[in-house]
Amino acid sequence: MRKITLIGAGGVIFAQKFIKDILLDATLKNSEIALMDIDAGRLKNAEIFTQKISEKLGLEPDVFTTTDLREAVRNADYVITLFRVGTLEHQWLEQEIPRKYGVDQVVADTLGPGGVFRGLRTLKALFKVLEVMEEVCPGAYLLNYVNPMSMNTIALSRRTKTIKVGGLCHSVQCTSEQLTGYIGAEKSAVRFLFAGINHQAFCLKFELNGKDAYPRLRKAMDDKNIYRQDRIRFEIFRHFGYFPSESSGHGSEYIPYIRKRRDLIEKFCSLPPDAEKDYDMSAGTSGAALKVCAELQEKNEKQLKALLSGKEEIDLNYSNEYAVRIIKAIETDTPVAANLNVMNRGLIPSLPPECSVEVPCLVNGSGIMPCRINDYPEQLAGLNRGMINVQLLGAEGALTCDREKIFQAIALDPLTAAVCSLNEIQAMTDELFDALKSEISEDFHR
Repeated sequence: MRKITLIGAGGVIFAQKFIKDILLDATLKNSEIALMDIDAGRLKNAEIFTQKISEKLGLEPDVFTTTDLREAVRNADYVITLFRVGTLEHQWLEQEIPRKYGVDQVVADTLGPGGVFRGLRTLKALFKVLEVMEEVCPGAYLLNYVNPMSMNTIALSRRTKTIKVGGLCHSVQCTSEQLTGYIGAEKSAVRFLFAGINHQAFCLKFELNGKDAYPRLRKAMDDKNIYRQDRIRFEIFRHFGYFPSESSGHGSEYIPYIRKRRDLIEKFCSLPPDAEKDYDMSAGTSGAALKVCAELQEKNEKQLKALLSGKEEIDLNYSNEYAVRIIKAIETDTPVAANLNVMNRGLIPSLPPECSVEVPCLVNGSGIMPCRINDYPEQLAGLNRGMINVQLLGAEGALTCDREKIFQAIALDPLTAAVCSLNEIQAMTDELFDALKSEISEDFHR
């Protein structure tokens, strides 16, 4: 019997997607399912939720919960990591310290000073997962959802001996839905091809009924009500010719054109008067992720209580996440396509071979087979390389616990370089190391 392990299952609102997808599938519902979290109380909630959905489906699945990592992954075939490392206080430090030096971030979980240090915090935990997997389930798949996706994928792939590493994100699925809505099309009539790197993949092919749909998108961009929903992405589209996969606010952190001056931030990231409450993060208001995360925590707690008490019905629809679809494709040798984060090694020839790329992959009984992208537009490769420089050095610094590499990674960040001198970047990096020293590898302090 196959074994599927969810690490971070105590975050029930996200974990429920994978639990449901497994139990709804005729092939996978008889799998052994291990739910693991370091918080026993939150893990108990995951156990209760699983019992409720099992009863609703008339199933008696083979599920066990544990706070022991080794037991969770022992003999696992697939391990899905979806945990969050640290607290909002750590995220606040990763935003507030750089802001003193003029580096204005929104989410700070992918690039920039905040993204690099979040990577150091996260990889400390992911390296432990990888180490135990090598011992008790060699050859298994590690399907990682934890950010910073590219830096994590590079570091894990370099460190592993036997584990098959893949990074999963839903930005391509979400962007596909948004583009379909912008041109007022039916989902079934639209075709996409995305490639690039995580959070900065580009829609290389956008077709409606077999014809290029980009002219319709350019026309839609002239509608002020549509344009203001995605100002920065539309500007990237206007000037570089292709639409990127990450939201405007989050994507504004990865380029040097917007967040270096207050007038530009006000022009492209200010909230419309009638903006919805959660619009501030997608628009790009400063530090918005802290507010959104705090509100989401409160909202999720309320939703979880409602689900566990029976006041809210459990949704029995499949999620749009890739993980369980990938597992099913491998187990049943039924082909499926998914945009995944894997090591480049020539998949996009114009990008460094040892970087992480997000490309279409064919998945079947033979495993995950990434597709090569020929003739990738050079202007897009240029934008990607600005992010890749940070990711490569950040991963190397994490693997070797080299403070100088971490400084160099941050010094090459496009936004940081646009607003800071080298001495300011060094001071900022040192301050971040001091503030977060308890959360990163002790080897950095030797």
